[in-house]
Amino acid sequence: MAADSRQRFAGSQVIAIIAVAVLAVVVVVLAVLALGHAKGEGTSGEAAPVPTFDLGVQSASPTPTETPIPEFDRANERFLAQGAGTLWRATAGECGETEPLVERSDDRGDSWVDVTPLYKGIGQVASLDPFADVQAEMVASMTDECETQALRTFTQGLYWESYPDVLAASRYIDPADPATVVLAGDEVDAPCDVAHGLRASGDTVALLCEAEAYVFDDGEWMPLPGAGAVALAVYSGTVAVAHSADDCDGVAVTQFTGADAGSAIEIGCAEGADATSPAALVATGSASYLLWSGDELFVVG
Repeated sequence: MAADSRQRFAGSQVIAIIAVAVLAVVVVVLAVLALGHAKGEGTSGEAAPVPTFDLGVQSASPTPTETPIPEFDRANERFLAQGAGTLWRATAGECGETEPLVERSDDRGDSWVDVTPLYKGIGQVASLDPFADVQAEMVASMTDECETQALRTFTQGLYWESYPDVLAASRYIDPADPATVVLAGDEVDAPCDVAHGLRASGDTVALLCEAEAYVFDDGEWMPLPGAGAVALAVYSGTVAVAHSADDCDGVAVTQFTGADAGSAIEIGCAEGADATSPAALVATGSASYLLWSGDELFVVG
């Protein structure tokens, strides 16, 4: 009887020891958890950094880059003008480097006659406009000195003469400095280093800079919306821009009222025209245009 009592007492001691050990482990675990919780509260709600892993392969993060706009080649600049039943066109050339080409058409562009005044030493065309129905005038660099002159023809391009008074009233981009615009004798900074495509009529003057169109308004160059512009036409207070467009497989034409960016009217699309090549645009009416691109004339509108 006494032996049984001793065995039960010994078993109770073992159980008690185990219970104490388990309780100690629980206390230690709770203490560790409490300590971790206390440390978490000290982070002011900030999440711990996400761990990173090096798998042995490293690659540089891609850096976004902008596609540079190539500098415009002024020697290939084009001009297109319309008189009463006569079309005039020119490729600018570069004074001392590349001969310009001036042509006239009396059959809506089906054939062209070379009327370049090489005999007068023309080196570069800076503007071309119709004059007196079937005549024309232009600003050009002349002789070996590349002197800027205004020329007029009264013989449909057979002969040209210099007119200083016409030059004083002309508006053009300086052939020697494409960052300078000359407006009736006054020099104005262009909105970029290589401006081109200047067209003027009445009080409206517009040009191209880095494939964008700008209108001179109240002493400032105001940009028109859109990109990829290749040519301009100015007609009776409106500015038409020939440009690339997602919905046109060629060159689209959009018309604006002066510098009003919100006045855009889509005129049409010259299907098949090259939106990356030099081009020229001329108005043939209030909402119709001719686009010279490549070797073709496209009717738009």
